[in-house]
Amino acid sequence: MKPFGIAGIQMNLHHGNNVDAIEARINVLMSLYPWVEMVLVSELAAHGPLHNYAETMPGTTEQRFCDIAQKHNIWLIPGSFFELRNNAIYNTAPVINPQGEVIARHRKLFPFLPFEEGIEAGDEFIIFDVPNAGRFGLCICYDMWFPEVLRTLTSMGAEVILHPVLTGTNDRDIELNLARSSGALFQSYIIDINGLGVGGVGKSCLIDPAGRVIHQSGESEEYLVAELDFDLVRRQREVGLRGLGQPLKSFRDSKINFTVYNQTLEQHNYLESLGPMQKPSKLDKTKKAIEPSLLTVPPIENSLNDTLLVEQTTVIDTSSQNDLSAEIPLQTVVDLSKEEIKLDGDNENNKSGPSQVPVPVPLNESKEINVKVEQEELTTANSGWIKDTATQLKKFIKS
Repeated sequence: MKPFGIAGIQMNLHHGNNVDAIEARINVLMSLYPWVEMVLVSELAAHGPLHNYAETMPGTTEQRFCDIAQKHNIWLIPGSFFELRNNAIYNTAPVINPQGEVIARHRKLFPFLPFEEGIEAGDEFIIFDVPNAGRFGLCICYDMWFPEVLRTLTSMGAEVILHPVLTGTNDRDIELNLARSSGALFQSYIIDINGLGVGGVGKSCLIDPAGRVIHQSGESEEYLVAELDFDLVRRQREVGLRGLGQPLKSFRDSKINFTVYNQTLEQHNYLESLGPMQKPSKLDKTKKAIEPSLLTVPPIENSLNDTLLVEQTTVIDTSSQNDLSAEIPLQTVVDLSKEEIKLDGDNENNKSGPSQVPVPVPLNESKEINVKVEQEELTTANSGWIKDTATQLKKFIKS
């Protein structure tokens, strides 16, 4: 398969109309690198992070970008801009094909709360296919902080994750780590493009499906250009990351039911204890999350038989000297404090010869705990040890 040419534009942005400047940068890019087939610009590049520029889609701004894509015969993801839809504002990135047609729109799933206020969250995952190349997935900035997003996109077959970003804060270094680890975790190309000025602090990066950095920019205007090898993605996913682990297959074959994602099980009491989503104030300087041990942990549902799992403890005492073992399963729902326990080990007559010591513990006509202690050779020297063990066992069960 032939390589696929892609480019990201890291450029200086300001509040207001940046569309003309974006078009000028694309014109220069295509003059320098005419083999490029897709161009990605950073988040909210069109107007900067101002709500008052929100417009309906289709609209004037989107049509400008459609004309640019058609002019250069390229796939264009012009970052994102604010969309006015159903009396709500979304952070939306359109996907435009080389014919100048909008084939999809991704609405940011996780607005950067509590700072990105007044923005509605989207609820759809966007993937699209480029003929004779591969499958692309799209997410915006903070979406990547939730691995479930990329898990879903790659489970839908995405081989390249397009990630327009607007980060001007001191967590950009963390985002770079997320980009690299996401490339490895999901064996995908990560195209992570940040802006400058009001558009961010730059440091855009390209990551390959083995988690290697193809290129990382600095803090100046730059074109990030690369050829994507989809055979590399598919080979890594088949034989393993760098010939090692195969995380996508391991996830597919796992028998674990992640109950944290099941809203009906009410397993989120700790998360609920964290309080409302809001910016901290001067009065909140002493506030902190509650200690988890102070919360009641709800029982976990057994997916095999739809019954509640009961906590169970097994006590095993093994002695290599006498080859003696006793195993007692204890269920926390059982009250043994009132039961009478009799051990033949307390009987002075049982000081020689092999013996079996039953420990009857009637529960409620249907439950019984049996204890068997087998001894092949008992001597006078170790009979006292047997007695002490039986006494400790009786005290443990009564307690």
